[in-house]
Amino acid sequence: MNIKHPLYGRRILHVMSPVRWRSTKFMHQADSNYKVMVKTIKWLPMCHHFVLVPKNNTIPSMGDNVTLIPFPYAGSVLFNRGFFDSKALLKYFDFQKHDIDFIFNHQPELTYNVFNALLTDRIGMTVDAFNFFHWVDCDKSKPVSGYPVGFFRQMEAIDLSFKSYFHSPASMEYLKSNWSKVPHTSLGVDDSVMKEKINFFPLGVGNPTEPEPFPLPDKKILVFNHRWNATTGIKKLIKYTEDLDRDEWLVWITDSDAKKPKAGKPAPSWMKVQNLPSGGQYRYLLDNCHATICFVDDYMTWNLSAQDAVKINKPSLIYKHPTMKYVLGDDYPLYFEDKQSFIDSLKNVPETMDWELPNHDLQFKNNLLTDLENACKGKKKRIMREPTNGVEWLYHILQDNGYKKNLLYNSHPNLYLSNTWEKIRLWCLEKGALDDPTSEYTKLFIPDENKQAVEKIIKDSGQTFGESKKNPNFTQIKNKWW
Repeated sequence: MNIKHPLYGRRILHVMSPVRWRSTKFMHQADSNYKVMVKTIKWLPMCHHFVLVPKNNTIPSMGDNVTLIPFPYAGSVLFNRGFFDSKALLKYFDFQKHDIDFIFNHQPELTYNVFNALLTDRIGMTVDAFNFFHWVDCDKSKPVSGYPVGFFRQMEAIDLSFKSYFHSPASMEYLKSNWSKVPHTSLGVDDSVMKEKINFFPLGVGNPTEPEPFPLPDKKILVFNHRWNATTGIKKLIKYTEDLDRDEWLVWITDSDAKKPKAGKPAPSWMKVQNLPSGGQYRYLLDNCHATICFVDDYMTWNLSAQDAVKINKPSLIYKHPTMKYVLGDDYPLYFEDKQSFIDSLKNVPETMDWELPNHDLQFKNNLLTDLENACKGKKKRIMREPTNGVEWLYHILQDNGYKKNLLYNSHPNLYLSNTWEKIRLWCLEKGALDDPTSEYTKLFIPDENKQAVEKIIKDSGQTFGESKKNPNFTQIKNKWW
């Protein structure tokens, strides 16, 4: 691990947006929001990650630099947006032992709630928020017409963040569509503020899994791997495919809820509704299908399923939605715009598809790491003057006594909480200390190449310190899964 990386030892709190559940159990393997979070963790092995995870889950251990914290999420896509248990967050964290540099929030509407909880425990003045908008509130995305307008909370989240990420410029158009709907917001948001606060997180599908064979019907299979709801274009799907010869063609729906949806009509009986239990079987289905099909014709900020077949050189017939140009490119050859062009495409589908997808994940990674490094140099992290106990902390760290709990036992033995401690830590990092990313608890140390400079800071201060004590009540426990 490169200890000279500017993000080495930074500590990140991840607030999830868990949307895939089976009763009360979180199905992480099927949750696209979870997969985005895991990408960011893998890109930042030099940081320590505190991840608030649903209590009932089978999430595997992610390594010594990741602490998984059971947390009471609401367990509902809509309920998630308005519920955050601040007391549960603070029950885990002890800021005599812990620190947080950044919040990665996948439920941006809760940004204020998270900051409010941290600041209640006297930490957060130097913490920067990074929001990931998997959803944008607007008329087109409302679950029902009478649902409360939520974009005010999303605007608040952008304002409170260092950066807020959207999938593509199409997301911004959905956000801006609110201005004309609510008269007193008609002026919208200043473009310069938008450019300062907003960046993008386009998503790629990664490397496909190995195929896992299973019996398939002897027909030309069209795979529809989208949720069964109005926004994914199921009305067009039915209309465009209902006249196909049933002996020759089979439309395969992968969303098991299509049999008994919570809203709207179920899939017609002539469609096959079957969810596949593994990524290997899904890959095998893609390898052996005639094509995948996408009919999204309404609200859409991004699309992963449209990339699945193309990634393995299989054809995917795509309804030409304005957002798709950001996903596949403007000149993708298998777009269709109406029923006739869809039928014509079916007759001319190539067996293989040689189309290079943009490297979305690389763009996302570069955007994120650049923004994090800029945040490290930003106004929240900038310590303008030497903290009163800064030199003393350097002295104890140099004695190999760098756990925060032990540092405070020496410098603040009678103080329970203080918002100055996070600033002392940042000052020490500026002066050459590092924080061990494999330790759950803040653990500062001085690398060999910085020891001489730190010794000079202590000597030049003219201060002297006695014994470097260790808190007898502090026991460091190796990071583990609960």
